[in-house]
Amino acid sequence: MKSTTRAAAGPAQLVLPVALLVCAVVSLSWWAAESLVLSQTIREGRTVADMAENVGRWASQYGGVHARTVGVSAGIPGNFLTRSVFAGKSGDADLLAGTRSDAATERAAMERVETYYWKNPALVQREVADVIASSGAQSRYRLTARTVLNQNNAPNAFEIEALDAIQAAGGPKEYWVVRAGQLLYARPVVAQASCLRCHTSAETAPEFLRTNAMFNGGGGFGYVEGKPAGLVSVSVPLPSVGTALAQGLSGRAWA
Repeated sequence: MKSTTRAAAGPAQLVLPVALLVCAVVSLSWWAAESLVLSQTIREGRTVADMAENVGRWASQYGGVHARTVGVSAGIPGNFLTRSVFAGKSGDADLLAGTRSDAATERAAMERVETYYWKNPALVQREVADVIASSGAQSRYRLTARTVLNQNNAPNAFEIEALDAIQAAGGPKEYWVVRAGQLLYARPVVAQASCLRCHTSAETAPEFLRTNAMFNGGGGFGYVEGKPAGLVSVSVPLPSVGTALAQGLSGRAWA
């Protein structure tokens, strides 16, 4: 009676199973890393949106902020909605109104003049966004709406897409897409009581809005306190999966 023996599997026979196993592990690791990178970037977008909204809430509790300058030679602190000028010392108002005096006394009074430039909460939010952009920061935000007072704040293609999605019946509470290596994130901004001073209607808007050419965007009205008024739109760079893996795992972990 013949006995049969099965030959032990040689190294060559193990190549294919090991290769398949390695490919499966790499594919699974890549998918997991891709999901992790995306979720972390979405969280970063939410954090930037939180910061933008909190800047607005901070300014809203004061009805906006005033930027103060001293002296008539002081530079204008960016954009503003109204300006109020005050004499810096008792008696300076009469002096500057035309009371006869020597030139040196008049110049001294002019250097004591205090000017207050009012910036509403939306303008404060926009100026913070401008500072972030000029600093070179890669994560940025802006505020926009379906219609705007200032055409510089008009929605772009992504923001119109986000407005359509969020404002649709049963739409999401936030909206995001990945394009050209960027996470584009948006969510509604709720109108505060301070917004109504300028955004209720064109008829009740302050005169400086009706007469200033900067605010001829053809919209930006109809806000209701506690209701969505527009969007905070955020852009955040999306790291590549390879970079994330290389930076997130040590050599020992790779081994």
